[in-house]
Amino acid sequence: MRSFQDRLKNVMATGNLTVADLARWFDRPYPTVNSWVRDGGNVGGATLDTAYVYGRLDKLERMIHKRQGFPVPRLTRQKRIEYLAEISSCGKSSPAS
Repeated sequence: MRSFQDRLKNVMATGNLTVADLARWFDRPYPTVNSWVRDGGNVGGATLDTAYVYGRLDKLERMIHKRQGFPVPRLTRQKRIEYLAEISSCGKSSPAS
């Protein structure tokens, strides 16, 4: 079984995602997500918080595998934020232009 850190690094590579993108995806502070990626830190918090993060990672992996909006295209910072918010919330294959 792959570690949480390995899974994060894989979605970053295959989905063209940054740590900032993942912080938004998981709705967690940048330093927290950066520690997960860099140091292999554990997902802390209550049981439901941990389940939420793992569930979001599962969803992200499925969407990348199915190429539903991933890899993220080259966009300005603001457009990238909007793009990820839209595909995250509705699960569309790609946001409306």
